[in-house]
Amino acid sequence: MQTMTIAVSGASGKLGRMVLRELARLTDRPVLALSRTPEPFGTTGRYADFDRPESLAGAFAGVTRLVLISTDALGGDGRRVRQHRDAIDAARAAGVRHIVYTSILHATTSPLSSMVADHAETERALTASGLGHTVLRNAFYDDLASGIIGRAVEGAFAHAAGRGGVAYVARQDCALAAATAVAGDFDGRRVLNITGPEVIDMRALGAMAGLRAVAVSEAELVERLAAGGMPAGMARVQAMLDAGIAKGAMQPAAPDFEQLTGRPPVALQV
Repeated sequence: MQTMTIAVSGASGKLGRMVLRELARLTDRPVLALSRTPEPFGTTGRYADFDRPESLAGAFAGVTRLVLISTDALGGDGRRVRQHRDAIDAARAAGVRHIVYTSILHATTSPLSSMVADHAETERALTASGLGHTVLRNAFYDDLASGIIGRAVEGAFAHAAGRGGVAYVARQDCALAAATAVAGDFDGRRVLNITGPEVIDMRALGAMAGLRAVAVSEAELVERLAAGGMPAGMARVQAMLDAGIAKGAMQPAAPDFEQLTGRPPVALQV
């Protein structure tokens, strides 16, 4: 029987490094680190550049299960979808049996449609590939909560999220979910929602940090953030995220993480 070999793409990134650490703890099966800079990983590193599809056949050779970490090509020019499709095609050609993909909560139905479109297209490409796959639809990382709190001025922060909340998830928990899924034997197709243990709205987030949350319109939030020195483009993105949160983009909390890993997700700490 063929030895199961696991590979992790984006191994040099923050999430990729976390996944590798979890795999070192969870399994004694061979694990390969795929990166444009594989040298730090020694003999377990393999060069893989999703913008150079010709590099992927060698990267995926002998791999049976793959963690496909979504890339950071966020320009909205279709580059990220091309990268993911090329990776999926190369994985299929190389004989990879199962792909674990890091997606986003409600990828195909989210009110944050422009933000999640690449994930939705990648999920469709996985379905069309015929490969076994686990789609991990991650909620927003708990870093976002820190960023929201960082808006505070004189004990209060503005938001445009209404009564909506976020089931913030720890990045480390997302890494554990990916490592657990790829190290297992599941070969079918599944979609799992990876969230924190509870939905936290802006008022509750403020209370946790000893701050007051002030609800404003999306347009007013852009004005306030820009007036505070945030670049206009970033201010618009932040307001768009809040508007999506108001419409339920990052809720509800789901039981999938605990069912997959056997332990509850970490609660938000601020």
